Amino acid sequence: MISGSGSRKKKCTISFLIVAAGILLSCVTAFFGYDILPDYQDKLIHLRRIAALADTLKAGYFPARIYFVMNGGTGYAMPVFYPDINLYFPAVLHILGMPLGITYTVYVILTNTLTAVISYFCIKGFLGSVTSSKDAHLSCKCTGGSAGCIPAAVASFLYTLSVYRLTNVYIRDAVGEYTAMAVLPLVIYGFARIYTYEESEKRSRFDIVRCSLPLGAGMTFLAYSHVLTTMVVTALLILTSLVLFKKTFTSKILLRLALSVLMFICLSASVLVPMLDYMMSDTYLVSSSSYIMRGFYPGWRELLELIPSGTGSGIAYELRMPTAIGAALTAVLAAYAVSAVAGFIASVKNTTGKKGFTAVSAVGFYLFLLAVIMLFVSSKYFPWTFIESGHNALTALFCSIQFSWRYIGMASVLTVFLGAMLIREVMKKNRRAGLCLSALLAVLAVIPALVLECRACTENRHVRINSGSDIGIVGDELYYPVSWNREADYDRVPLAQGSAVIEGFEISDYGWTVNASSGGEESSVIFPVVYYKGYNSVADNGQVLVTYQSEDGRVVTKLPAGFTGSFVMKFSVPAIWRVSEILSLLSVIFICVAMNAKGKSVKTEVASSD
Repeated sequence: MISGSGSRKKKCTISFLIVAAGILLSCVTAFFGYDILPDYQDKLIHLRRIAALADTLKAGYFPARIYFVMNGGTGYAMPVFYPDINLYFPAVLHILGMPLGITYTVYVILTNTLTAVISYFCIKGFLGSVTSSKDAHLSCKCTGGSAGCIPAAVASFLYTLSVYRLTNVYIRDAVGEYTAMAVLPLVIYGFARIYTYEESEKRSRFDIVRCSLPLGAGMTFLAYSHVLTTMVVTALLILTSLVLFKKTFTSKILLRLALSVLMFICLSASVLVPMLDYMMSDTYLVSSSSYIMRGFYPGWRELLELIPSGTGSGIAYELRMPTAIGAALTAVLAAYAVSAVAGFIASVKNTTGKKGFTAVSAVGFYLFLLAVIMLFVSSKYFPWTFIESGHNALTALFCSIQFSWRYIGMASVLTVFLGAMLIREVMKKNRRAGLCLSALLAVLAVIPALVLECRACTENRHVRINSGSDIGIVGDELYYPVSWNREADYDRVPLAQGSAVIEGFEISDYGWTVNASSGGEESSVIFPVVYYKGYNSVADNGQVLVTYQSEDGRVVTKLPAGFTGSFVMKFSVPAIWRVSEILSLLSVIFICVAMNAKGKSVKTEVASSD
């Protein structure tokens, strides 16, 4: 017993060191190039988002739905369409006085750390779920199922240093996408748990909540991080559910999946409801861009190159950037293909037939097949041009992804899980061979990662950014209403229309207080503010004034005939949004209670057909 305990502790220590090494190596650019600013990429946008979010929070708006300071004070509803809850931490650091550029670097280091830790525990749980039917609760502790510690740690190392992920972090600065990549392992583990969780004869009433939570929580974190990744993952989960239809369409699995979906809807309501509300209430430029693919389409050389090439600062429009999955993950795919073929030949020679094709090998084959399909879809060999030219529902379905190489992220995480399974199977047969394979893959991961990170440090300009005023707080145009006149440069004053007379105004915390009169007929006051649902006007006597959108997309307040006095025009969160926020908060509280409640044990009665 002592010997076994010591062995587990040793494996835990080694696993910790491997994961820690992956974190440190992934942060080389963050440590030595914290002030880099890639050209043509998204870092400026996200620095401006952090600055605008900090400004909105200081003005007393929580959660932030409009960046009021953005785009010359006209306001921009970016948070509704591009969730920014992940940026609250750096925004608070900036409010407390930390320079803007440093807050972003802190966020990068934190995300790298979370990526390594989450992937380690989730891959370890996944290994337990697909290789052991006795481990009902899929414990992620090293004291339960220590055989998966080192393979999971190595897989976490490979994932944290994967080339496409580091491209997102240090070249593209795709905050939403690399944040989503941090929680993709949780989604895969959660989905596997749904299908492999074994209920004991006596269980707590809340066991089904514990079983369904990882998938529901993983999808929620995706929705709060990156909507496009959420869409892709949802499609792949539906596809996999259909592939596993014999298991899917049983009462146990359907109930677990339904509960995961319910958790996702309730936990994500504070993001989904405002987004859907806006999409149904107006038309935005992002809708038209959903039919257009942007950037280049990589070939097999770009996808499977061992050392990342391309410029460290070029955007896909002009100068190719690294889009490979990396040498280590390429080696995993190659090694699995060779081992699968060898295993198939051996099973044929031994006339084992189906007996040689186990559930574990089926999972590995599906991961391999799906990863290869994702690489194919991301490449120039997929009929992207034909799909884009159709301008139909198929175009909207596929082209909403915007860049074909977004699918490389999915290929990377699937290959990492496959690599963990491969390492574990090799270690079972020959521990020394398994350790040698792990070391080889680690070296193949480190070299491209350091090449990419060093190039990111040396090929980009270095700029110290202390505040939003250093870079100007402006945004893109995707989330403007199509009616907004983007060419106009409106003065920061309200304009009287008709018989209205404006006697004075002031702006406080982005609320406009206007003293005006309308004379003997209806008139209006037009504000240099982009109209989004939620802007309203209330007179000093409590009268609610009609507020609507002008032809050029500005906020208009209608003054009734004979109106004299002052009114306040400001943004207020619609009631249904508040309900969605309360629903999400109550869902978090309920899940926390359920996860910690012991509850009464009840017998599990499951039909044998399930």
